[in-house]
Amino acid sequence: MRRLMVFLLLAALAVAVPLGVARGSTVSSYCVGSPELQFLALINDYRASKGLGKLAPGQQIGAAAQHHSRDMGSRNYFSHTTLGTSNGMTERMRAHGYPADTTWRGENIAAGYGDASKVFEQWKNSSGHNANMLNAKAKAIGIDRASYADSRYRYYWTADFGGVLDSKAAIPC
Repeated sequence: MRRLMVFLLLAALAVAVPLGVARGSTVSSYCVGSPELQFLALINDYRASKGLGKLAPGQQIGAAAQHHSRDMGSRNYFSHTTLGTSNGMTERMRAHGYPADTTWRGENIAAGYGDASKVFEQWKNSSGHNANMLNAKAKAIGIDRASYADSRYRYYWTADFGGVLDSKAAIPC
C-alpha cells in the first residue's frame, strides 16, 4: 500500500511539473530584470507608435517564458517545442497557471543576442515575430533572457504574449 501511495504521489508530480523545468523556474520566483525591462520599453514604444496599447508584464506568463529560456539554455537547444516532448507554448503557459486555452497567445524566441535592442530588431524584421509584437489582442507579456556560457548560443530569449493579464509581475528583480 505504501509503495502504491509513493508511486501515485510521484505520478502526480510528474503531471503537475512540466518536462524540462529548469531549476529555480517557478511562478513565484519570476521577476522582470534589467534586460527584460529594456525590451519592454522598446516593444511598448513600438506599439504606441502604431496606435496600440502597452503590454503589461505578467507573473504567470512571465514564469512560462522564463521556464522556456532557462530550459533551452540549460539543455542547449533552440525550439518552440520543449526538448523531448511535443509541448509548446500553450502547454508551458497552462503549466504555469496562465489561461492559455481561453485567450489569444503567441511566442517569440531568439538566441545568441545579449542585447535587448538586437533581439527587438530581429523580431521587428521578421513578419511572424512582428505580428506577435503588434497583435491588438495582446495585453500581457512574459519576457525572459537567460544566459548559459557553456551553451551553443549563450543567450536565450523568450517573449510570451497573451490576451489577458494574469497578475502583474514583480519589477525589478
